[in-house]
Amino acid sequence: MSEERAARLRGLVVRQLIDSTRAANEHFTLLHLFLLPPGAEQSRFRLYEVIEPVDVNAPIRQVVEDVREELATTGDPRLIAEADDHWQRVDPGLRGFYVGTGARFIAPNSDSTGTTIMRMADRTAVVVSLDAAHRPTLLQTSKPVVVDEEVYPAVRQIPATGEPPFVLIDMFAQLLHDPDDPAGPFRPFG
Repeated sequence: MSEERAARLRGLVVRQLIDSTRAANEHFTLLHLFLLPPGAEQSRFRLYEVIEPVDVNAPIRQVVEDVREELATTGDPRLIAEADDHWQRVDPGLRGFYVGTGARFIAPNSDSTGTTIMRMADRTAVVVSLDAAHRPTLLQTSKPVVVDEEVYPAVRQIPATGEPPFVLIDMFAQLLHDPDDPAGPFRPFG
């Protein structure tokens, strides 16, 4: 895939993240994004997310252990017993390909109405924050993206990637790597 096409695909994912960030609340929401190829009589790809429940009142170590256990047991975030099942109407055949893992939340003591952070399967880091009018006030990606025909260049150093929420997301995304090749691509779900 050419770099321009990859930037456009990342842009579609970022557009989905912008739209879904509007649903942010004060709770940390763990999400996994999937891309469903078109069916026999369809012409468009679909992006959908799976919300994996986390106990926001539990200590971080417990949350990490719970997520690790769930992903190790199922191998696929869509198959976690307590996960959001809206994806089943969109992709009952589990044909969707894993796109990335992220979190959505409203940061305390912030003017933002929502923030989404994500580590995409191609290793792109994404940070999106919305203002009171639900427009992006911050959009940073570690690889170029094209959103609504506007090119957003890569940000060499994204400060948020060193912060605890992003470190946690990176840990969860790492759990979805192929265990036989930890440095290789993410597990090919679907």
